[in-house]
Amino acid sequence: MVGLLSRIINGRTWIHERIVEKDIVIEDDTIKGVVRKTAEVNVDEVIDAKGAIVLPGLIDSHVHLRDGPLAYKESFESGTSSAVAGGFTVVLDMPNNVPPVSTPERIVMRKTLADKKIMCDVGLYAMPTDPKNVRELAKAGCVGFKIYTHKVFEDMDFSKEENLIELFEEIKATNLPLSIHAEDPDKIGKLNEKYDAKDHAKAHTEEAEHSMIDRILRLCQGFPLKIRFCHVSTINSIREISSAKEYNRNLSIEATPSHLTLDDSVLGQCSKICTLEPPLRKRSNVVALRNSMWRDQIDIIGTDHAPHALSEKLSENPIPGFPGLETAVCVLFTLSKKGFLPFSSLVRCLTSNPASFFGLKKHGSIDKGMMANLTFIRFVPEYSVDPSKFFSKAKFSPFEGFKAETQVERTIVRGKTAFSIEDGLTSVGNGKIVEPK
Repeated sequence: MVGLLSRIINGRTWIHERIVEKDIVIEDDTIKGVVRKTAEVNVDEVIDAKGAIVLPGLIDSHVHLRDGPLAYKESFESGTSSAVAGGFTVVLDMPNNVPPVSTPERIVMRKTLADKKIMCDVGLYAMPTDPKNVRELAKAGCVGFKIYTHKVFEDMDFSKEENLIELFEEIKATNLPLSIHAEDPDKIGKLNEKYDAKDHAKAHTEEAEHSMIDRILRLCQGFPLKIRFCHVSTINSIREISSAKEYNRNLSIEATPSHLTLDDSVLGQCSKICTLEPPLRKRSNVVALRNSMWRDQIDIIGTDHAPHALSEKLSENPIPGFPGLETAVCVLFTLSKKGFLPFSSLVRCLTSNPASFFGLKKHGSIDKGMMANLTFIRFVPEYSVDPSKFFSKAKFSPFEGFKAETQVERTIVRGKTAFSIEDGLTSVGNGKIVEPK
């Protein structure tokens, strides 16, 4: 029995690493095919892309959706609303919640919280504070594991070599990827009771990142593990991991829009808002990250969307992180338009690469049988980023006033429009929990 048929016309469609002038036919939530503009197909609905670039649905594999006791910062509904407004059709939710997602029961709890509230597809990370729980966490449906080496959660210190080795032993049996926030706590300076973004950046030294990356690269040799180094921020880190990738193709480098765009010169003007871990670095590191994009050394771009209450950001000890889902496309593709970032690598880092790394086989490309998740973007005349219009609960950003020249025109999740520039949010609860298959 034929389901609801839709056809996307007049799009400049990204297929197999190039833009083609073809239409997309969707049946219910699946791409039925890509056809010539002249092909005759009887459909129930026509969506006119009006010349927009139609990309595979963007994937953000580094998002903090909060909810539960932290719903005052963000909820599944507000966070995924922010996602589709920013062009993202899949987001992967980090596990450092309250409580941490460290047991199978807490994965089930997150699924229940998300049920019928999510605007896009969502995958759930687990935090294996007890390595003996790793296999049960995998069975419960996590999309991967995430650890923090610079902070202790539930009495587990992953900066210690013996704990890392035990974790690697357990994870290798699951075939699931491990994402790591790599900073050495012994190389992080102490902060006073009152500090700002400059003080915080000075404490989180480049050496803290290098030291922990070096430790993990040494310890993971011999383990068949897919490891992603999150928000890599320095020249030396890029060099070290890229060198290791020559003999270990399971390693992956993630960069954030923030570290690809902003340097430490903004810390004074945006003060506590810009507090971030790892912090914004010197301009030379920003240039190095951009050059790495041209050399295809960056594998994944994740926003590290980390919403907080404004009062927390402006307090005497500001919490690291800020929202990123609604600024990524307009910032990154504007940089691409101006020649600072390669368009093709940018698309791969936001679509096929994270889909492949996390085993999301129905996502990441436009092809027959793939999930009908699509993102329409358009290059437009210059406008200023206005955080007051965010769908996120966190309506602040160091990108406030950024002169953008790209916007998200439409976001389609599982065959239905979730957001359009004309109508705003247009569909509630169409997203599903995704698991690697």
